[in-house]
Amino acid sequence: MLAFLLACGPSETAAPPAPPPAPAPVPAEEPVVGSIGGEPILPRPVVLGGLSTDAVVAAVEPRMADIRACARDAGRRGKVLVKIVIGKDGAVTSATTRSTTLRHPPTEDCVNTVVAEVKFPALAKGTTAIVQYPFELP
Repeated sequence: MLAFLLACGPSETAAPPAPPPAPAPVPAEEPVVGSIGGEPILPRPVVLGGLSTDAVVAAVEPRMADIRACARDAGRRGKVLVKIVIGKDGAVTSATTRSTTLRHPPTEDCVNTVVAEVKFPALAKGTTAIVQYPFELP
């Protein structure tokens, strides 16, 4: 009977589990220059592929007056982030709005149409270049 009492005697209460350790602090990220629609607006184009950023800017620059006219003619101001896909020969295969503060599809379409007409240099390597180009329209 003593064995029974020992086996069935009062049980010890388990100590509550220790709280999990606090997460390590995450280092602060660099501030984003601006953001529209969740996409960051950077001060310069971002180029993935066989073109340099300087070559992209140089190709777009002669058409900036036409791009600005799209917004001016519609009485709009704001920022548009355009995704440009460029083929091996430098021709634009697509130009689409990634994000915008304009919220005016006719103006965004005008910007994309002008950008689609830009002739870029042939790619130094690869078959496709993708550019995220930020336009600030007065």
